[in-house]
Amino acid sequence: MEITVLESNGNRIKLYVKGVPLHVLNSIRRVILSEVPTMAISTVVIVKNNTVFYDEYVAHRLGLIPLTSENALNKYKSPEECAKAEAAGYFTEDCFARFTLDYENNTDSYVTIYSGDMVASDPDVKPVHDKIPIIVLDRGQGVKFEAYARLGRGSEHAKWSPVSVAAHKYVADINVDYEKCRGIDCSKCVEACPKNVLEFRENKLVVRNDRKLDCSLCRVCEVVCPTRAISVSWIDNEYVFILESLGSLSIKTIFLKSIEILENKIDELWNKLVETGVLS
Repeated sequence: MEITVLESNGNRIKLYVKGVPLHVLNSIRRVILSEVPTMAISTVVIVKNNTVFYDEYVAHRLGLIPLTSENALNKYKSPEECAKAEAAGYFTEDCFARFTLDYENNTDSYVTIYSGDMVASDPDVKPVHDKIPIIVLDRGQGVKFEAYARLGRGSEHAKWSPVSVAAHKYVADINVDYEKCRGIDCSKCVEACPKNVLEFRENKLVVRNDRKLDCSLCRVCEVVCPTRAISVSWIDNEYVFILESLGSLSIKTIFLKSIEILENKIDELWNKLVETGVLS
């Protein structure tokens, strides 16, 4: 097994993964998308809203604001427990973080209300970005609400997913038949490649090793090659894995939590098989 960090920039990471079966990598990807919990606003009580913006629109925007959740994972009860409490109308402090906002525009111009204007009851749970617009108030307009955030999973609603991107792609296997390659004619595929993976050097078509992982397997080079001298396929068990966090959780926490959840699911399956006598 080999894992190399190709790019790491804050909430984004790009990995080269070799020797890991696709179904294992895809399981981790799916758990990240749908099972790793984060905090998100799930209930909004609108006390006042005399704007042209419907209450439902305000609530929808609030729900999509990413909230910091790093410390919340160990502070609040599980998504399943808190979902039941919410359905029963119990908004307890061990399940919910509360946000409030009360603003009246008494100026002579428009005022934009941002995510950072909300007052949070828990300093560990707050908007990842303070400048996410919620609503614009005209003169004399105002809005007042209470919002409650809890832990949830992406399988319940996408607003609880900790990432905007969790994807993998194959590593290209590019082969050139130099018996068919006719000198300058092969420059056509170089010009057609959208990722600049190919290069025409010393009257010879070559694959740029520094760009090979950027190949999207679009196979445009195969189409434009007049002699069909180039072929593009993929390498088994070699992938590029890309992850972009929304900022609610760090990349490290997302990976650790996803593997922990996957291990628990496998253990649960194993125990059920033992209980039913399938395994002894």
